[in-house]
Amino acid sequence: MYSLIGARGFITILFGECLLMKLGKRFIRHYRLASLIAIIALLPLLGACSGGGSGGNASPSASSPPASSSPEASASESPSETPDAEREPVTLTVLAWFIGPNQALFDKFHEMYPWITIESNTNIDKAVVNNVIAGEKADLVFLDAGLSQWLSGDLLEELTPYIEKDPRIQAAVMQDGFMDAFKTGGKQWVLPYADIPMWVIVNKEMLHKYGLEMPGLDWTYDDFLEMAKQATDPAANDWGISGMIDEFTNILTMANGSAPNYRYMNEDRSASLANTPAVLEDLKWSQELTTKWHVRPSDIEREKLGMQGDPVEVFLQGNSLFTLGADWYLETLKKADFEWDVLPMPVGKAKQATIHQTGLISIPKASKHKEEAFLYLSFLFSNEAQKTMIENGSGSWVQDQELHNYYAQAPVWQGKNVDAVRRSSEICCYSPDASIADLVTLVDTVNGPIASMITKGGDFSSRIPAVEAYNLKAAETRKALGW
Repeated sequence: MYSLIGARGFITILFGECLLMKLGKRFIRHYRLASLIAIIALLPLLGACSGGGSGGNASPSASSPPASSSPEASASESPSETPDAEREPVTLTVLAWFIGPNQALFDKFHEMYPWITIESNTNIDKAVVNNVIAGEKADLVFLDAGLSQWLSGDLLEELTPYIEKDPRIQAAVMQDGFMDAFKTGGKQWVLPYADIPMWVIVNKEMLHKYGLEMPGLDWTYDDFLEMAKQATDPAANDWGISGMIDEFTNILTMANGSAPNYRYMNEDRSASLANTPAVLEDLKWSQELTTKWHVRPSDIEREKLGMQGDPVEVFLQGNSLFTLGADWYLETLKKADFEWDVLPMPVGKAKQATIHQTGLISIPKASKHKEEAFLYLSFLFSNEAQKTMIENGSGSWVQDQELHNYYAQAPVWQGKNVDAVRRSSEICCYSPDASIADLVTLVDTVNGPIASMITKGGDFSSRIPAVEAYNLKAAETRKALGW
């Protein structure tokens, strides 16, 4: 974990001691002028005395994350070099629907940068962008509906110049293409404020009841279906699956190579592929979990059996083998009266994939504290922040051996399949919402109706006209925005 305050003091103290050792008290007392010259000459010894390296960032190996190399001393500690005690207090306001586990990050940030306080405003007028348009104070914003409206109104600060100058972000090791996932039209308007990979929750008592064993990390969708079939007994009201509809099917298409991106989007996130044969085949496979294999109850059955509502709340009834999980369900899972564990998403025809729900954060152009606001964005790339995320049950987008090891130390994962949590954090894919034009239209007219058909039944090809209409609209929006 970085602790930028303290790192500088450590270097200063160590450097002073090093000079004393080199010069000696007697030498200083009798030869002050010579001492001054000697001090200047000995400045290069800083690196040797403080144990500092070059700050270079080797690429991680395929089998393990890079060794810990937190750029504590070199990262931008603050917008200026003024000592903490002399700084004017700054209060940043963040606009968001919900703060939740982010409060722990705000508190850690304030601990490291005590002159900066982050306050939240969760009184949102239908969408965060409306609050900004209305002129409400905002230094940080959690985006909730894509970027189209923000950029058409020229409401956000472009972050590339800040990122290029920030030693901490420049030194961080991340998955190839990680930062590009948050670019739009070649520019960086947003960064992630959380990395929440999705995983499978398994009821271990159901495993034992049906003579099943926990699969390995490389289990497949065929394994998933076979296990779900074995654990399904409608007469006993036992089911292989609770929920696992929308996000699950999105992940399936990425794992099978049918769609390279979440929300069935193409490579450059310019168009939906929900009208292509490969994606339509995956949609049917997911639908047949209900209509053919009957491992997931139909909507009518769920109503009759009292299994409506949130899939994890239904999972807590104890009669479902699998459901889809993420960090926001961990508090709910504490109510379980049976043993549960986690598995990574299965391996598909092309790869093993999940979706990292990465909330998007940015700085409004109207902010009066842009440097302090960006300092918070930089802080999110520190080991200190990444550890806090792991403690909350989220993942770490910075690849570092210290962080890799920390999953096993986090209380939230004690007694659980930590290797599955790590695997979920390491595999692709990150949400491309920042670069999807007309995101609300896509969800309302394409993805939402498809999700409904997965459990209700129906011919997915009937949605092709809606997909084509969206793709046309998205192309026009992208052209107007210069994407």
